[in-house]
Amino acid sequence: MTDQSTGLPVLRNRYVLVSNLGHGSFATVYLARDTAQRGLMVAVKAISTEGFSEDEYREMNTSFLQEAAFLMQLHHPGLPGIVEFFAEGSCYYIVMEWVAGKTMKQAVLEAYEVSEDLVLDWAIQLADIMVYLHGIKPYPVLLGDLKPSNVMITYDNKVKIIDFGVARYLSPVRNPRTFTMVSPGFAPPEKYTKFDCDLRGDIYSFGATIYWALTQAELARMGFIIPPLRELRPDANYRLEATLAKCLRNEESARYRSIEEVREELIELRKEKESRKKQARAVSGSILGELYRNKKDEDF
Repeated sequence: MTDQSTGLPVLRNRYVLVSNLGHGSFATVYLARDTAQRGLMVAVKAISTEGFSEDEYREMNTSFLQEAAFLMQLHHPGLPGIVEFFAEGSCYYIVMEWVAGKTMKQAVLEAYEVSEDLVLDWAIQLADIMVYLHGIKPYPVLLGDLKPSNVMITYDNKVKIIDFGVARYLSPVRNPRTFTMVSPGFAPPEKYTKFDCDLRGDIYSFGATIYWALTQAELARMGFIIPPLRELRPDANYRLEATLAKCLRNEESARYRSIEEVREELIELRKEKESRKKQARAVSGSILGELYRNKKDEDF
């Protein structure tokens, strides 16, 4: 079906597809206008099953229903809200809140180099979302594929995670095929050996994402031998370097035990940096005041 006035495709007699926001191996995301909500802009994720065998279709159907039901249960400012999900033709669709902004990857590459303070703010916001996900009861939620292209930065510098295609609950019953997909450079080493990971795998991916935002390093070529942050970003804070290094340990047991610990480290670092800035401003103000007083005395 098409919109008569614009000729654009329409889904469910409601969503007018305006433009293509991006696509991956199995899904395409569109920007759409929701005519039932006074033209509110939404994102529509389309998952095509065209050409699938019966077994592949059955598996995709299960995967889609799981992802849709999973997303409907999550509520956090750093996660896009879900409007609905449905099937039409040979495609499945998930309609969600449209996040206006750029992916972290786009934001960093377009800026060439972003300030450490800005990346630190992104990192704390990202860690806050992960604390929520990892803390869900009775089973925590594992992202499984965190990377800069899956993180949105809004125009007012708010962070949102936008792709949950690999995320799952860490229930006692595991699907061995869940983590066959990896994102080189951002996936932890255990995903290449055990084809699975736990919450500490997300911590590794978090560290890799923030490290990349600060350095734009080609992590996939480093073979898990990642140099200290300050080798590639000499102006970086020593404490931030140590935090990211611990996130990026190859051995799971050597990383932080929880994302809460990472968040607390980053919050303390931000407080420390803000305190130093205040002290520097106070010293600067004192010096300027003294110079002003001396100049005033000379005038007399």
